[in-house]
Amino acid sequence: MAEYKLPPSNKEAEEAVLGCLILEGEPIYEKVSAWIREDEAFYYKDTKRIWQTICELFQEREPIDTVTVCAKVKEKFPESKLAYFITSLIDEIPTTANVEAYARIVWEKYIQRQTARSAQKLYSTSFNDNKKTHAMLEKHSRLVEELRSIQPSKKRDINIVIDEASKYVKTGTNIIPFGLFCLDAPAGGMTRKEVTVLGGRPGHGKTTLIVNVIRCLIEQDYKVMLFNREMSNAETMKKLIVMESNGMSYDSVRRGKLTKEAEDEFDRTSEIIRKKYSKLLMFDDVRTLDEAMIEINRYKPDVILDDYIQLITMPDNLERRFQLERIMHEYKWVCKKCNSSAVLVSQLNRDIERRQDPRPRMSDYSESGVIEQTAETAMFIFYPYNFNDENSPYEVEIISAKTRYGRIGSYLLGFNGDRCKFYFDHQDAFKDIPTIKGRREEWIQNP
Repeated sequence: MAEYKLPPSNKEAEEAVLGCLILEGEPIYEKVSAWIREDEAFYYKDTKRIWQTICELFQEREPIDTVTVCAKVKEKFPESKLAYFITSLIDEIPTTANVEAYARIVWEKYIQRQTARSAQKLYSTSFNDNKKTHAMLEKHSRLVEELRSIQPSKKRDINIVIDEASKYVKTGTNIIPFGLFCLDAPAGGMTRKEVTVLGGRPGHGKTTLIVNVIRCLIEQDYKVMLFNREMSNAETMKKLIVMESNGMSYDSVRRGKLTKEAEDEFDRTSEIIRKKYSKLLMFDDVRTLDEAMIEINRYKPDVILDDYIQLITMPDNLERRFQLERIMHEYKWVCKKCNSSAVLVSQLNRDIERRQDPRPRMSDYSESGVIEQTAETAMFIFYPYNFNDENSPYEVEIISAKTRYGRIGSYLLGFNGDRCKFYFDHQDAFKDIPTIKGRREEWIQNP
């Protein structure tokens, strides 16, 4: 004979919730009711009756304490003898600080009971040969929806939302400035829990711009996470060292042909970076989106930089448009979960190089619809010198094509690739000529 088991319940948790409510009253009622949304969550008859009584008192704007609860219970259930039980509840409470934990236990046991009941219904339905397949599937679907509907409420109290908005307005803590005027001008910077996309063709300075953003974020004391998918961490670090140095040339550093003066400056700058960039986390061996999500959830950075998203390894059975959609949505949700901002670097379609006007636009993004829908901001970096050498080699254009919280527009700024730096204008970039060069004549003669 099968052993009979009582449905899942926790009498101690039910009594603890009621005891806390009687002790503290209205101040904690909202916390408890956020979890317990059904009277049936209380399994035992006496605890259920007391809960119903407390709910009525709250709705009637009456105080909640031992006297009022006892009086209301006698009025509602005159045949019951709950007065002594009610007074005993407050004697067993270890602390009211844990009331949400007690309420969660009560609700979880209710979910377990409902799950068991629904499973029995599903089991019975599967053996009902008289039902047509379509009708059976419809019934299964309704039961699944029933199970979904009994999950704990994720609603947020309006007062909490107002307080949060007020905090953001008064402190500005939900805005993370890029630290570069041209990037901050459209909307003041990045918004926490949002995604920014930066697009550009190869050779237009995307990675160098990301390195400059990293420097600005670190100087503002933010925790930064960088996924290097194209370059190695070592190559990115070379750019950082050149950018932070006093006059080093990236061309010389990349070739490894350094003078004694250049080696000394390289070592000096490296030591500065060891201390200054302690909040920078770099990864060049994370291939898949799932691996990236694991690292983000583990470290919870303020800003995530992914360079670049077309190199993320995705399941082979997904079409490219669905791959990009999943990447955007996963980043959106992990930013909301971790209170982070993300900057996703993206390549652009090759068609841009065959157009009469090569300046990028939204349609140059692969699957631009999902980017336009999901991203807070969509920007481009454009280096006109690559298309016409009559343009200044020390100037790039930042194009803000979509800005949810600001304005669109374009901004010119200075750029010096050999110094791995961006400047206020092209004149400043031209003046910052490397003063510490490598043994150029040696690698010209012996490449």
